[in-house]
Amino acid sequence: MELANYAAIAQIVLPLIASVGIIVSIWLSVKTLREVQTDRKVNQMPHLAFEIGGGVYPIDFEKRGTSVVGINPKYASELFKNIPEDAESIDLATVEIGDGKRNLLVQYGKLRNYGIGPALSTCITWIPKAVRIGGEIFKITEEKLVEPQYSKELNRIPASHILPGQWTDFRRLPTFIQKDFEKKIQMVEGFMEIECEDVFGISHKSYQKFRISTEYKTDNPCIHITFGDLLEAPLL
Repeated sequence: MELANYAAIAQIVLPLIASVGIIVSIWLSVKTLREVQTDRKVNQMPHLAFEIGGGVYPIDFEKRGTSVVGINPKYASELFKNIPEDAESIDLATVEIGDGKRNLLVQYGKLRNYGIGPALSTCITWIPKAVRIGGEIFKITEEKLVEPQYSKELNRIPASHILPGQWTDFRRLPTFIQKDFEKKIQMVEGFMEIECEDVFGISHKSYQKFRISTEYKTDNPCIHITFGDLLEAPLL
């Protein structure tokens, strides 16, 4: 093959090789950038869970009728038309300290951030799956979850931002306990849906078992709240 032919081929091939090199270089740069972005997101990922275990908390009976803590009163009155105006709600007690001049607001649970990034826009939702009333256990079906006292909407409780290694606790009880005005519920089992966002605005969810049992008819009425194992997916 003559030298002129080699030169002609080179003029065609070399730009193609250069183009391939540029494409490969861009691809590697994009791949590296994505890996860096992924590492940054992983390094800012929160992980929320309640400390496993439980406690016993004193409760009070407050005459609030249809009112629900944390819910617009007008909206609550529309949802709970069957509840008498003088009905009692279940609340965590306020305990006197020392000489009785100071009060302690009883709170439950420790929702801790075990991740390495802050948890923003945090909220928890109580989702009941079984209720014991009068010694019998009733499953909470999908149809039952539509009822106001069991619905996700009325059992969602917002929380503050939680930094890595920090925790927050709660005072507001789930609505299905608050509005147990006939004081029939003996036990509730289900799972918590724990939600938050990371600093990139990405949503994260985790799930954890809970158990609540009540002691209404004693000299010192109280409620037992226990948080159990984490779940990979919601209970069906």
